Amino acid sequence: MTRILSLALLASAASFAITPAAWAVSPSQEQCEAGGGTFTRTNGEVKCVTVEEGKNPKFTDTSTDTGQGNSGNKPASSDVCEPTGSQKCPPGQF
Repeated sequence: MTRILSLALLASAASFAITPAAWAVSPSQEQCEAGGGTFTRTNGEVKCVTVEEGKNPKFTDTSTDTGQGNSGNKPASSDVCEPTGSQKCPPGQF
Protein backbone atom coordinates (compact mmCIF):
# COMPACT_ATOMS: atom_id res chain seq x y z
CA MET A 1 0.00 0.00 0.00
CA THR A 2 2.78 2.43 0.88
CA ARG A 3 4.59 1.63 -2.34
CA ILE A 4 1.48 2.38 -4.45
CA LEU A 5 0.94 5.64 -2.60
CA SER A 6 4.58 6.64 -3.14
CA LEU A 7 4.32 5.93 -6.88
CA ALA A 8 1.09 7.93 -7.11
CA LEU A 9 2.68 10.91 -5.34
CA LEU A 10 5.76 10.72 -7.59
CA ALA A 11 3.60 10.64 -10.74
CA SER A 12 1.54 13.56 -9.48
CA ALA A 13 4.64 15.64 -8.71
CA ALA A 14 6.08 14.89 -12.16
CA SER A 15 2.91 16.07 -13.89
CA PHE A 16 3.00 19.38 -12.00
CA ALA A 17 6.65 19.90 -12.93
CA ILE A 18 5.89 19.53 -16.66
CA THR A 19 2.57 21.39 -16.84
CA PRO A 20 3.68 25.06 -16.37
CA ALA A 21 5.91 24.93 -19.46
CA ALA A 22 2.90 23.93 -21.56
CA TRP A 23 1.00 27.01 -20.33
CA ALA A 24 3.74 29.48 -21.26
CA VAL A 25 2.57 32.50 -23.27
CA SER A 26 4.49 33.38 -26.43
CA PRO A 27 6.17 36.80 -26.74
CA SER A 28 3.90 37.59 -29.70
CA GLN A 29 0.82 36.91 -27.58
CA GLU A 30 2.16 39.00 -24.68
CA GLN A 31 2.87 41.93 -27.02
CA CYS A 32 -0.58 41.71 -28.65
CA GLU A 33 -2.53 41.49 -25.40
CA ALA A 34 -0.47 44.27 -23.80
CA GLY A 35 -1.58 46.52 -26.67
CA GLY A 36 -5.25 45.65 -26.06
CA GLY A 37 -5.54 43.19 -28.94
CA THR A 38 -7.00 39.71 -29.33
CA PHE A 39 -4.43 37.02 -30.16
CA THR A 40 -5.12 33.85 -32.17
CA ARG A 41 -2.89 31.14 -33.62
CA THR A 42 -4.15 28.92 -36.46
CA ASN A 43 -2.00 26.43 -38.39
CA GLY A 44 1.21 28.32 -37.60
CA GLU A 45 -0.18 31.76 -38.47
CA VAL A 46 -0.45 34.24 -35.62
CA LYS A 47 -2.99 37.07 -35.75
CA CYS A 48 -3.46 40.09 -33.51
CA VAL A 49 -6.68 42.06 -33.97
CA THR A 50 -7.03 45.46 -32.30
CA VAL A 51 -10.27 47.45 -32.47
CA GLU A 52 -10.27 51.16 -31.64
CA GLU A 53 -13.42 53.26 -31.33
CA GLY A 54 -13.29 56.73 -32.89
CA LYS A 55 -14.37 60.06 -31.46
CA ASN A 56 -17.76 59.31 -33.00
CA PRO A 57 -18.72 55.87 -31.57
CA LYS A 58 -20.17 54.67 -34.87
CA PHE A 59 -16.67 54.50 -36.39
CA THR A 60 -14.26 51.69 -35.52
CA ASP A 61 -10.74 51.13 -36.77
CA THR A 62 -9.81 47.43 -36.91
CA SER A 63 -6.10 46.72 -37.20
CA THR A 64 -4.99 43.16 -38.03
CA ASP A 65 -1.33 42.12 -37.81
CA THR A 66 -0.29 38.65 -38.94
CA GLY A 67 2.91 36.64 -39.03
CA GLN A 68 4.11 33.13 -39.80
CA GLY A 69 4.95 31.39 -36.51
CA ASN A 70 5.41 34.69 -34.66
CA SER A 71 4.50 38.32 -35.27
CA GLY A 72 7.98 39.19 -36.59
CA ASN A 73 8.24 36.50 -39.29
CA LYS A 74 6.73 37.49 -42.66
CA PRO A 75 4.68 40.30 -41.07
CA ALA A 76 1.59 41.67 -42.79
CA SER A 77 -0.99 44.15 -41.57
CA SER A 78 -4.31 45.59 -42.63
CA ASP A 79 -6.30 48.53 -41.35
CA VAL A 80 -10.06 48.80 -41.94
CA CYS A 81 -12.36 51.61 -40.85
CA GLU A 82 -16.03 50.73 -40.52
CA PRO A 83 -18.75 51.62 -41.55
CA THR A 84 -17.27 53.73 -44.34
CA GLY A 85 -17.60 52.40 -47.88
CA SER A 86 -13.98 53.20 -48.70
CA GLN A 87 -12.73 51.49 -45.50
CA LYS A 88 -10.65 54.63 -44.81
CA CYS A 89 -11.23 56.66 -41.67
CA PRO A 90 -12.46 60.25 -41.88
CA PRO A 91 -9.74 62.83 -41.06
CA GLY A 92 -9.45 63.64 -37.36
CA GLN A 93 -11.55 60.67 -36.27
CA PHE A 94 -8.79 58.85 -34.39
